[in-house]
Amino acid sequence: MTSCGTDRNLKAGARTRRLRAAVATAAFVAAVAAQAAEPPPRAIAVFPIKLLDTSAEPADQRSAHDQRLVAMAANLARDLGAPDAFGASVVIRASEVSAACPTETPDCLAALAKQKGARYALFAVVHKSSTLIMQLFARVISLDDGRAALTRDLNFRGDTDESWRRAEDFLAAQIKAEAPH
Repeated sequence: MTSCGTDRNLKAGARTRRLRAAVATAAFVAAVAAQAAEPPPRAIAVFPIKLLDTSAEPADQRSAHDQRLVAMAANLARDLGAPDAFGASVVIRASEVSAACPTETPDCLAALAKQKGARYALFAVVHKSSTLIMQLFARVISLDDGRAALTRDLNFRGDTDESWRRAEDFLAAQIKAEAPH
């Protein structure tokens, strides 16, 4: 009988060891998954893009421009959040900026971006000087030291959805080529 009891004890011990190994493996996998879920250390916040329209055109184009500005910010966030760029991005909506930083001071905007988990922030302004001539000024700011990590000033022609999309594509490619790694 003792040999039968010993066999049971050995089998129970083997089961306990396998169970402990399975629990340890599961804990390790969970820890790795938790680290992977954290935003990369170079995540970027994309702030609302501003428009300066000095074209003096008689037609009210605010609605079309507002849609293009929102689309441009969303597309930049998508493109810059890719693994070959910043690895993660967040769009900060105009309502979030006005609620958290009504005077839009640099310190407040930087704190808002950091709160969202970003180490970099993108600020951009489109200047429409005429129907055909548009300029896009973009700055990527390092939130660690407040310095410009990247500056791009681009010109594009036309005030259409297509021209704005192409400008965004080009700007995203320019920023991705210089993204910190």
